[in-house]
Amino acid sequence: MYAVVTAAPLESEDLIPPPSPELLRRYGTSEPALERLRTRQHQLLLMRTCHVEDAAFTQRDVRVEALRLAEEHDGVVIDLAIPRVVEERADAVSLAHATQWYVADYAHLDAGELRTVGLTSFGLPEIHLQGVDRGQHAMYGAVLAGLVHRLIAEWPANDPVGEATVTLRDIAYGLGDPSAAETPKDRAVAIRIDYDAQENHLVVRVLDDPATTLFAP
Repeated sequence: MYAVVTAAPLESEDLIPPPSPELLRRYGTSEPALERLRTRQHQLLLMRTCHVEDAAFTQRDVRVEALRLAEEHDGVVIDLAIPRVVEERADAVSLAHATQWYVADYAHLDAGELRTVGLTSFGLPEIHLQGVDRGQHAMYGAVLAGLVHRLIAEWPANDPVGEATVTLRDIAYGLGDPSAAETPKDRAVAIRIDYDAQENHLVVRVLDDPATTLFAP
């Protein structure tokens, strides 16, 4: 579900309460995007439903549609599921670039945990990555990006629960590295994924040290 916010009304107008600037800022919206949003009051809502098998491609297509509308009418696109302003261009949207599709929530970092916000739009449970070293949270965030890249690509054909690996190439794709296809995939970190049925999220534990396994010379 996306809102296209414009200065002039489009073919129809949906009166939905927009997310607050504080909430948008919390989930990564930049100050220039918030400033553009303040000067646009008219809203068009784009919402689609689909089977889980089609969720990834439906997400991509609706986001591209929303961004093209915004580009044609000097508008701003809000991903209402997260919520945050979508700041990439329509021709840059990629399912492989995982960080386009979720936010890493650092609110629980003191407890050694990173959480995702946004994967439910793919029919996936959100991830709670546990055992995060606060001093190395960027490396764990990179592993998270690589894991989300894999989940989006393989869901729902493959059940994510169990032991798996996240390669340096997965991470490169997840972070949107233009050279991802040439990134070596022989370096990988082992992870364990469990499903918390009561809370409906994936519990992920990294079994190796990312600093030495992935990034050491």
